[in-house]
Amino acid sequence: MYSAEAYDSNYLCQAREEEYQDYFESAKTGIMFLDAGLRVKNLNREVEAIFCIDRAQIIGKRADVAFHRFGDKFLKTFAISEYDDFYTTTVRLKLKDHFGYIHVDSLKLCDACGSLNGIIIIIQDISAVRATIKQIQTTKMLMSLGELAAGVAHHVRTPLTTISGYLQVMLGRMEDDRHVVRREVLEMLLDEVSYINNVVKELILFAKPPINKTPNVNINRLLEDALRLTFNELGGEKIEIDKQMSENLPDITVDANLMKQAMVNIMQNALEAMADKGSISIRTWLQSELNMVAIAINDTGAGVSPQILHRVFEPFYTTKLERMGLGLPTAHRIISEHSGFININTGEKGGTRVHIYLPIIDERLRSISVMHQQILNLQ
Repeated sequence: MYSAEAYDSNYLCQAREEEYQDYFESAKTGIMFLDAGLRVKNLNREVEAIFCIDRAQIIGKRADVAFHRFGDKFLKTFAISEYDDFYTTTVRLKLKDHFGYIHVDSLKLCDACGSLNGIIIIIQDISAVRATIKQIQTTKMLMSLGELAAGVAHHVRTPLTTISGYLQVMLGRMEDDRHVVRREVLEMLLDEVSYINNVVKELILFAKPPINKTPNVNINRLLEDALRLTFNELGGEKIEIDKQMSENLPDITVDANLMKQAMVNIMQNALEAMADKGSISIRTWLQSELNMVAIAINDTGAGVSPQILHRVFEPFYTTKLERMGLGLPTAHRIISEHSGFININTGEKGGTRVHIYLPIIDERLRSISVMHQQILNLQ
């Protein structure tokens, strides 16, 4: 009886081990085990395929010796700090006859007393994923360029057609190289040329703003100047202004003229959204966790429709027939060139809410842009 139970128990363990071994070998993710001395205990077929190695020549060796040809960054996955329980990274390696990308997760295995028993390493070849993402990015870039070209063609073709038409009429009426042109015709032609010139200037500003940063710029004073410029240009006598600007904010290093232009573009949008009356609130504060100065500009207009919210920073996209649609894209570009971030949403009580974050220290923060953008989206 005891022999039968022992046999059944042993058979059950063998069945489970075979089931585990089948999964281990057939997994599409590379799995490798190291012992406490960082020697390779086992690895599956996927690890062999990714690194083009033979496990018979690897098992029993120290991992840093067996994989030394793949570089120091990859070897860090075998040496988790005593204060960390896991390590994750993405590494570019030369695999076979090409370069590829692998994602590695290393996890400590400890006993009940907390002593290190070994390390399990999960390895994924993400080369195809990276290539797909790059292809998508390229496609989106080409689509954006196509839309940009279409926008330029639309805004330049109309005034050029007008100019061309009048010049042809004038040429047809010319006798003996003399022709009298009415003043209003010349003024209209000059207006059309001026419009084309403005399109070109806006495009240059959007494409590559000529940044000349200066230190010790007071953001509150800059916003006051932007408000004066905006109201001088657009009026807005019935618009109320609510200012809640924190005192003693640290100065920042920016191109004051360009940043002022970005703020004017945002404020102009706010004023135009409110038509004759409403209120605009401007608030500044120190976002100490991000080491940034934060600006909030809220209006009481109609707000931005959720259907078009994702397109507000696209060049030449506008719901206003008399506008070129480069105001917000240019503001976004200027703020991005200063390593800042901008987020636009519908306000809690309607209207539009714009949040802008600018770094206190003048340095490139692009490596953590995703984290910052997620923070902005939660505001």
